[in-house]
Amino acid sequence: MQDGTRVLLARHGATAHTAQGRFSGCTGADPELSPVGRRQAALLAGALRVTGDDAGSGLAVTTVVCSPVRRARETAETVATALGLVPQVDEDWREIDFGAWEGRTVEEVRQGWGGELAAWRSDADHRAPGGESVSDVTRRVRRALARLEQTAAGGGVLVVSHLYPVRLSVTDTLGAPPEAVHRMVHDPTAVTEIRWQEGPATLVRYNDASHLHPSPATNAS
Repeated sequence: MQDGTRVLLARHGATAHTAQGRFSGCTGADPELSPVGRRQAALLAGALRVTGDDAGSGLAVTTVVCSPVRRARETAETVATALGLVPQVDEDWREIDFGAWEGRTVEEVRQGWGGELAAWRSDADHRAPGGESVSDVTRRVRRALARLEQTAAGGGVLVVSHLYPVRLSVTDTLGAPPEAVHRMVHDPTAVTEIRWQEGPATLVRYNDASHLHPSPATNAS
């Protein structure tokens, strides 16, 4: 198989907002990684340090790109240090802007904004009050992926981002409607892989969190 471009898309590690089920976008509190999130980032770093050469495919991770948001930068810095790299910040990989919903739980949004949440989930062009729509994020994710396809041709890139950019990368790759993003799960520091070989991009794996559950043999080594 001819070498192509390999993009690993990782969600950042957990924060206090993750544990509390709060909307956490690219504005608002900008929480740091929690102790759980820092451990998740360290486990991801360890896994990529061991398997980053992808079994000799020639598509080793040679570049780390991240969102400017704190939790993504902290995760990227942990991984990049383990790989001997320096993360590059790309604004287009930031999380969706939840506007007035930032820092609130789903129940708080339902109580305070009536049917706005349902409308936002059913219509990709509907914006959260003062925030972004899913279509807005789709457009910048497309820009970011197009840049990677060109600049990382024939190599491997790790992108540390967030729920919506990672999942929308998948819907766009598969030609699925962007509204499907609300029916997808992606765990903290889980990895999704997209490759370009010849022709359109291909989804290789999705929501791979195996590094968070190392085998006894791995722990003993």
